[in-house]
Amino acid sequence: MLGEQMAATVSTPAKLVDPRDLLELMRQHPLTTPFNLAFYSEQHGRNGLLEAIYTVCAPLDEERLCTPDCYQGWVESLYHSQLTNQPAVHSCAKGFLCFTISLPEGKGLPDYLIGGGVFERKPSTNSAMEENNQHTADDAMIESGQYPQLISLSRAKAIVEEISRALPLLLNQQIHTLSLTRTTQRLEAVQKLTHDLSDCKNSDQAMAIVSEALVVLFDLPKVLIVLQRPGHPMTIHSTLGLDQDAFQFDQKRLADYFTESSGYLEILPGEEFATLFPGLETHLAYLFPLQENGCLLGIIALLDVDLHCRDQALIDLLVNRLATRLGSLTAAEDHRQERQTSARLVAMISDLSLVDNRHELYRQLLEMSAELLMATSGSLMLLNENDGTLKIAAAKGMNSSLAKTMSVAYGEGIAGRVAKSGFPMLVNDIERDKRVAARNRPRFKTKSFISLPLEVEDRLIGVLNLADKSNNTNFNEVDLNLIQTFTNHAVLMIDRAATLEKAGQFEQLAITDPLTGLYNRRLLENRLQEEFSRSERQQQSFCIILADLDNFKAYNDICGHLAGDNALRKTADLLRRTAREMDIVTRYGGEEFCLILPGIGKKESVFVGDRIRRAIETESFSGESHLPLGRLTISLGIAASPVDGATTNELIHAADLALYQAKALGRNRLVLYEPSMDDQGLLSHHE
Repeated sequence: MLGEQMAATVSTPAKLVDPRDLLELMRQHPLTTPFNLAFYSEQHGRNGLLEAIYTVCAPLDEERLCTPDCYQGWVESLYHSQLTNQPAVHSCAKGFLCFTISLPEGKGLPDYLIGGGVFERKPSTNSAMEENNQHTADDAMIESGQYPQLISLSRAKAIVEEISRALPLLLNQQIHTLSLTRTTQRLEAVQKLTHDLSDCKNSDQAMAIVSEALVVLFDLPKVLIVLQRPGHPMTIHSTLGLDQDAFQFDQKRLADYFTESSGYLEILPGEEFATLFPGLETHLAYLFPLQENGCLLGIIALLDVDLHCRDQALIDLLVNRLATRLGSLTAAEDHRQERQTSARLVAMISDLSLVDNRHELYRQLLEMSAELLMATSGSLMLLNENDGTLKIAAAKGMNSSLAKTMSVAYGEGIAGRVAKSGFPMLVNDIERDKRVAARNRPRFKTKSFISLPLEVEDRLIGVLNLADKSNNTNFNEVDLNLIQTFTNHAVLMIDRAATLEKAGQFEQLAITDPLTGLYNRRLLENRLQEEFSRSERQQQSFCIILADLDNFKAYNDICGHLAGDNALRKTADLLRRTAREMDIVTRYGGEEFCLILPGIGKKESVFVGDRIRRAIETESFSGESHLPLGRLTISLGIAASPVDGATTNELIHAADLALYQAKALGRNRLVLYEPSMDDQGLLSHHE
């Protein structure tokens, strides 16, 4: 399991010597100059040995690399060193001289020091003196920092013997001095870097500082950094010494690792680490968690390196400082976003309060909700109290015409069940969530959604549905809390809009004739009062027209009341279309209508009145051929203010007298009121 390596690492006694420090000292020693050096421990097995051999042979021309038989030569040389506790030198099939030295136990060192990369000088027929002179020349070159291209086997053995004898001195004195010096230098560097981290303005700056420190201070060959922010997908931040295109990372396995992580350094073998990053080959991985306040922000993986406990501690210190800084930067960013979100919420609610059209209110509420949660599709469904269904009032990511045809029964489907339960539904995977367990519809990009009931004082108004985050992540509790905060305010506006609409409908019913849809007599009287006041202020006249269908009682008797109602509705529609846009058309009672004509006198009103008369005369009405005139007609009387009346009663009385005169003169005509009509003692048709 992940993390099982950690216990062994922690329980191992602290090693006083870092093998890499020893290797550096060995490389600085004049005797080792001709050789390439590496360490090998038996616990690393065949692969470890092959890698060590490759280290000492890699600088050579690849065409001269040893054959598979070379491996057996190394194994025999290692066995000899272990058995005799003496250095062993052998010549490989390609003519290279190689050596192995068994290192002392109990000092935390690898098992062997190995070297190679020098060609063997074959024995010659030279005299002993000439051979000794050659050795002296070789030593002179080595002392001067150079090395000969060829060394005899005997001279190589002598050099390796001297290296073996020099090891105790290096281990007992110089290595401890170097280790202390290096530890002090790195500790000072880490201390300075922590100050630099505290000055970083963003996470990228902080990550750049630590990435550079890992490579420069600790000479790490491969570094992989993965970051995780709540509500966002995991991302590979950087790959140092790695080809990112050569491997992938398993989001699910990595997410599980993040969830199960102990929060401490873990050491994974290469095959186990490869399950997290398929295609990435490594023999060992150190995983340093970036954790702050119990929240895992990411991991820093160091590959193909055996870290000394001293460097583990220093890197852990540096990583912890990085995690602290990332945590504070994340918290600051979260606070900034919270302030922005709060300000946006206030602005949204303020904007919604100014909307006076309920359809626009529904549209904006859905758009604002989608913006808050970065949703690219959704719907606002309202409860129809008449049939108990949820119908789409606004849609996003769906054809509006199609949306209007869709409805969900209360208690059925996702929205219907949310409406019935009164509880929101937050789903990460629609196909795996047991509450839903349904196949994801093709039109949705992701499998995560939120369905939220909209209630006012425990009274259901509708359901808000949001899906498909723009960054393809799942919705979470933060999203749910945010949208609930917004809708708790917005739903009051939906309720207010519905209340105002109902109040408007009641008010409209109070001033509207139910048969014709025209304003009724109640509104007429109010508007006449307003028109009297306006005309007095502006010193303008206005007219009214009283219009009455001719022989309508006979029409009703002949054709029936249903035909009569249809005739009244058709007449009302003709009056609306024939009158001017600013004129007010009302049903005065029965078959009688009244029009208010603002801003004109009698002369202009005649044109309006005659246009109405001709429109009725030429219109076809069912059964009108049975009437005395053979068709349904209308008579009109016109009066003007203030000349014909200064009050409502006076003006209507004048228009009524004119209408009576039109009837008396044979109907289907228009008559203007004249004062002589009062002198003639005419009675209105109402008297």
